[in-house]
Amino acid sequence: MVARTPREILRWLESLYLTYPVVIPRWDLANGFAYGEILHAYFCKEINMLSFINGRAVNARLLNWALIKQFLAKKKLPISIHLIDATLHGKDGAAEELLEQTYQLLTNKQAFIDPPYGRDAEYSDHPYQQNLQYFEQANTCKAIKNNTKITELITDPSYAYHAKKCEAIIEQAQADRQTIRAAHPQRFRAKRTLAERCFREPLQADLSPQDWYTKSFDSGSRSAVSLSNKSTTKLQSRHTSADLSKNASTMQRYDEGRIEANEDSSLYKEIIIRQHAVPLGDLIQTIET
Repeated sequence: MVARTPREILRWLESLYLTYPVVIPRWDLANGFAYGEILHAYFCKEINMLSFINGRAVNARLLNWALIKQFLAKKKLPISIHLIDATLHGKDGAAEELLEQTYQLLTNKQAFIDPPYGRDAEYSDHPYQQNLQYFEQANTCKAIKNNTKITELITDPSYAYHAKKCEAIIEQAQADRQTIRAAHPQRFRAKRTLAERCFREPLQADLSPQDWYTKSFDSGSRSAVSLSNKSTTKLQSRHTSADLSKNASTMQRYDEGRIEANEDSSLYKEIIIRQHAVPLGDLIQTIET
């Protein structure tokens, strides 16, 4: 939802007879000239409008807002520097919030604020994007472009700061995409990963790897005999008749459904290393090939 200025504030701005009317606060307050006129209407002897520059250049913005910051610090008005910098860079919702705070300080009145609209601490367009349909939301590149202004790159050319900020935007975009894919699995044809499809019971602390595999084979659903039979059938179709004796000897080793705990056996070492990652049949097939 787009940030909207309350009607009381719009009528209040019209009563001040500004040189340039505030139509879109995000653009009209960025250079600080219009905000200086608002303060001049209440503090005409302390605010000299001849010191302000009505321009869109970065130097003009910095000069105007520097004068405003000095005046606010002198009068001890509780307006944060972060909010002023966000207004200078044209962040979403910053100019509207600045007008609301100024209206409350100068008139001692509380304006009605639209409750559905929310603002985050960084004044990004993320609350607005969340109110759109998932196919209307901006992608990652567009999100970085919307939340990174050219004036920020000029006034604060810190590469590490902007890199960290872009990483936060990318992480937020990835989290939003995962949420959308989980909410609409049929549209995105989302498939569960191998780890999600395979149910694995954790290895107990008082159970050795050999006992754990033996217990798994005896419990039921899948035995080493059936796995070795399947692997042998596949190998017979792929290899020549010269390798049949090797396959038969391998089958005989696993006919009993258990593995001997032999530290010299390469199969036993491989099972211990990969017991939580790959099923036993895959290990047998890998070693046989």
